Amino acid sequence: MVTHLKALFGKEEERGFTLIELLIVILIVGILAAVATPLYLGYVKDAKTAEAKTVAGALWTAVQSNAIATCGTPSVVSNGYPKAGLDTGGASIDGRWSVTGGGNSLTVNCSSGAYSASPNGAALFTIAGVTTDVNFVRVSLVYTLAGTPPAQLQCSTDGTSPTVPC
Repeated sequence: MVTHLKALFGKEEERGFTLIELLIVILIVGILAAVATPLYLGYVKDAKTAEAKTVAGALWTAVQSNAIATCGTPSVVSNGYPKAGLDTGGASIDGRWSVTGGGNSLTVNCSSGAYSASPNGAALFTIAGVTTDVNFVRVSLVYTLAGTPPAQLQCSTDGTSPTVPC
């Protein structure tokens, strides 16, 4: 019986992997890691930018809601902080994001429904990362009356002022 098994599986000395086989496997794993790491880091950066866009979207919705409610009267961005889940200073509850431009305003004309922002053509507000894992992300909402579309998110992932549409 033992000789029959030896004939099926080969000699006893031929167990395990050769050094060349192990080196090839390590080389393949290394190549996969070298390709996957930059892709993964890009996905992480995109996810953090999407988080900032979510905060900007919530604040924009709150600012529009307040401007419609005050119809014809300028509504200050900072009045939308509570509806957007921000504290009175414009920081997110978890402390990861902070808002600048809280003194700017949006006005809705009741009869025409037209928006006007102060300042026009510049950032109405900017969301900036505060903690070290997101401090390179900036998202601004720029409202330009003559723009198409008039409201546009601009993003930056290098810590500079956003100028590129998201």
